[in-house]
Amino acid sequence: RGTQLNSTGSRSALPVMLSLVFALVQANPAVLLGAMALLMAINMGILLSVVREPRGVKGYTDESRTPRAWKSVLLVTSHPDDESMFFGPTIQAAKRMGAQVHILCLSTGNADGLGEVRAKELDAAGVYLGVVSVNLVDDAALRDGFEEKWPVEAVAAQVDAAARRVGAETVVTFDAGGISGHPNHTATYRGVLYWMLSEDYRETLRGVRQVWSLVTTNTARKFVGVYDAFASFFLDPDAMLAASNPLVLMRAMAMHASQFVWYRRLFVVFSRYSYTNTLKCLKG
Repeated sequence: RGTQLNSTGSRSALPVMLSLVFALVQANPAVLLGAMALLMAINMGILLSVVREPRGVKGYTDESRTPRAWKSVLLVTSHPDDESMFFGPTIQAAKRMGAQVHILCLSTGNADGLGEVRAKELDAAGVYLGVVSVNLVDDAALRDGFEEKWPVEAVAAQVDAAARRVGAETVVTFDAGGISGHPNHTATYRGVLYWMLSEDYRETLRGVRQVWSLVTTNTARKFVGVYDAFASFFLDPDAMLAASNPLVLMRAMAMHASQFVWYRRLFVVFSRYSYTNTLKCLKG
């Protein structure tokens, strides 16, 4: 499948981390479990505080430049299931703040010939997550696959058309790392960046006040779940959003049944992206 995690992702990192935890428990279980309970309490406290009040942009006192000002959000993804696997906390936080969320998915995810199935799964997940609209692109220039080269111009044209259609004043997408390193994810970021900087789209961009990218973390942080809240709060740039109900996000991912194989089941449990999103402000 074109959207599978890379070899340094969940399938390789999780067994190593679980083996390490098991070894530490055997060595000194009482101390380790006590420390883990304390860390869990600290991280849960941070997440709950961020659920109540999203952490705004560092150094910005003008709320119009923070997520608290979001009204109409265009979420630009690469494949069906990206919205549930990676951007769930952003969707839930935007809805808590009263914003409308629209999804632009740039491919049908047809690398294994399941494009029609995945389109239906995306529609079902979108309804379940409460997004206002889902626009699934079927463009020969934007095919799902590790070997596919997505032109920035094709991505930019789709983003511009969608932003105008839904009246988006905020755009959220991947960063240069693409979370999993998938080339379609990184191409999505490059295309959004091209759109943001191109003179060809000045008219649309006058109405778009903010553009954000989802921060890619290292593998160790990616798979510690709620335990990454502390690091996210103090280390990551610009903004932090928390999921109000991670179980809803896990159920949304399960609606992508064609993709919900064992390592993605582990991913949604252990991934920080099921609990928190940290965003970098590209325009705002």
